[in-house]
Amino acid sequence: MKRSILLFLILALMAISCDRTPVITIDPNAKDPYKENMINANKIISQSENTKISSYIERRGWDMKQLPNGEYLQEVEKGKGGAIDFEDTISVSYSVSFLTGTTVYPHEEETFVVGQHKPTVGLDRAVLELRHGSKARLILPSSLGYGVVGDGDKIPGRAVLVYELEVL
Repeated sequence: MKRSILLFLILALMAISCDRTPVITIDPNAKDPYKENMINANKIISQSENTKISSYIERRGWDMKQLPNGEYLQEVEKGKGGAIDFEDTISVSYSVSFLTGTTVYPHEEETFVVGQHKPTVGLDRAVLELRHGSKARLILPSSLGYGVVGDGDKIPGRAVLVYELEVL
C-alpha cells in the first residue's frame, strides 16, 4: 500500500513538473494586440525548438556552430573546390530527417541558384559557408525549413529538419 502511494506521488510530481506551459502576455498599450500575441507565440516556439536542437546536438556530441540566421552547421569534410558565392548554380545531394531520427527523404539531389531560397531558405543560406565538395550536417529550425505549412508531402508544419548534405 505504501509503495502504491509513493509511486502515485512520484508520478503526480513528474506530471506537474512537466507542465511548463509558457504564459503569453499582451501589452495593453500595444497598437495591435493580436500582432503582439503572434510575435510572443513565435518567440516561444523558436525558444522551444532551439532547446530541442541544442539537446539533440549535445546527445550526439556534434560540434556545430549556429549561423547568424539560426541554422546549425557542422562541416564534416572540407571541400577542396572553390568557395560558394551568391548566385552560383550548385548541386547538392542530401538526406533529410527529423529530430526523432525518422528519415523523411533518404536521398535527394537538387540543383539551384544560391540566393533564390530553393529548396529552403536555411539550406540556401548555409551553403554559402561551404566549398564545392564539402560534406556537412545542417539543422534547420522550422522557420528556415518549410515553416508552418510543411512541404505538402512528407514534412509537416513546424518540423525541425536535419540534413546530411554534400555539395557536388
